[in-house]
Amino acid sequence: MCWPPRLLVLRPDHIGDLLFLLPALAELRSCLPEAHIALAVGPWVAPLARLCPDVDEVATVRFPGFGRRRNANLLAPYALTWRLARSWRGRFDLCLVSRRDHWWGAMTAALAGVPRVFGSRTPETGPFLTRSVEDLATTHEVAANLALVRLAASSLARPCPAEPPTPVSHALRLPLPEAVEQSARQWLERNLGVGDGFVCIHPGAGAVNKVWPATRYQSLVRALADETKRPLLVTGSPVEAELVSLVASATPAALPAPGEFNLPALAAVLGRAALVVGSDSGPLHMAVARGTPTVHVFGPADPARFAPWGPPERHIVLTAKLPCRPCGDLSHCRLAEPLACMKSVSVDQVLAACRSLLAAQA
Repeated sequence: MCWPPRLLVLRPDHIGDLLFLLPALAELRSCLPEAHIALAVGPWVAPLARLCPDVDEVATVRFPGFGRRRNANLLAPYALTWRLARSWRGRFDLCLVSRRDHWWGAMTAALAGVPRVFGSRTPETGPFLTRSVEDLATTHEVAANLALVRLAASSLARPCPAEPPTPVSHALRLPLPEAVEQSARQWLERNLGVGDGFVCIHPGAGAVNKVWPATRYQSLVRALADETKRPLLVTGSPVEAELVSLVASATPAALPAPGEFNLPALAAVLGRAALVVGSDSGPLHMAVARGTPTVHVFGPADPARFAPWGPPERHIVLTAKLPCRPCGDLSHCRLAEPLACMKSVSVDQVLAACRSLLAAQA
């Protein structure tokens, strides 16, 4: 192996998954300050990945299966494998496959001839790995990423600290350029009338089974408008415009802003809020990384793996008490009433959580 080592980290999925990788990248940089660290991500999170201070290179790969739209060409993923394997050949000494079941990435790195391919040993990834950590399927994603990084650093004779990670010792941090921060403040002052201290509602999520009903959000924003007298901002992507407008229509105090911000700008806006409320989603984790208190409504996803990585007194997770959850199935619900786990979380529960976090700031 040449020195300094050249490392490739694969993170094929979405916003929250990338943010959960940040503490591991920071530790990797600390243990291997001279290494060249390349981070491969989908174009859907590349603007955030480029803000990471601990990587030297960000490559965008349209990872098959993660673009949230069906690929009609069944051969396209394998053609991409061939192209990437050729371009990666001879460039890297070690590849970290940070998603536990990402067999496609592990296969591509192996075909590229990367000498060391590390990941979680699952039936899908196992044949392509040279070393692995145990399948940490019930461990928080931040801790699982750190376990993988520590394996890599140890293999290069640069062991990292061994203490268990906590949201204090390994906090989510997402630094933003000052120009982005200033632009966000100016937008808020111009459109919302305040530069901070507002309540943000982010009703959308990456899967329909993770969305709390719009009628519940409407009841929530009406109550928040009456009780707090704070301006309310409802955010979402362009494809969530209908949902965002529907939620905001419940009260004149709420301003809808669908598709208004790119990812860095959204992070800056969320960082200026007094509170962010929504389903388990990437933007909620962006708020955590910016230090803003949050209320998360969880449905099928497992909080043991995906809960907000921040001080528990500042981040509240609400879940349904159903024996079938967390099922982890984001596309189908086997119950007679679809989305039962989301509907079982009441407006009163979410409102009480909001009151608690806002009162702590008074």
